[in-house]
Amino acid sequence: MKLKKVISVALLGAMALSIAGCAKKIESIKAKDFKNAIEEVIDEDDYSDLGDNIYYYGDNMFIDFYEFEDADDATDTWEDILDSYNDMTDDKKFDGSRRLVNTSNYGYILLDGECDDKNFLSDLSNVYFLQSGRSYYYGGIFFVDDEIIVVMTTKDKDGNREDIDTILAAMGYPKP
Repeated sequence: MKLKKVISVALLGAMALSIAGCAKKIESIKAKDFKNAIEEVIDEDDYSDLGDNIYYYGDNMFIDFYEFEDADDATDTWEDILDSYNDMTDDKKFDGSRRLVNTSNYGYILLDGECDDKNFLSDLSNVYFLQSGRSYYYGGIFFVDDEIIVVMTTKDKDGNREDIDTILAAMGYPKP
């Protein structure tokens, strides 16, 4: 009987380590590397570059890189995003696969499914594109150091999913 307990504890420990090991660590990305990543999908003339904010809204895609002057401001924004995400999931307004990774150094949310929450991320001025009611979401929201990056599409059945995957792979970030 004691051997069964030891084996059970060992298996639970191994399972916990394997689950913890699934979270891909993300690194900060420089603005020029972000531009290179999105230029694999989007022409240079089609996105806006304001220095600390690079973005593209169109073709049912929302791509945004924002570098905050203060890492605390990025952390506050990430906490707002987490609150919005938790509200959406607590209210069971998301249908599909989702994944949240949140550490003291970085975090991300990966989504692949439909959302009923028109308030999801509505309090963030740069993500008005995502607040259109029941929508399909595929992509991710990433936080690291003083950066918030959103790479998302609201189309399920076209090439946008592949475009999102291409951008995320070029940045070295996980995909949904």
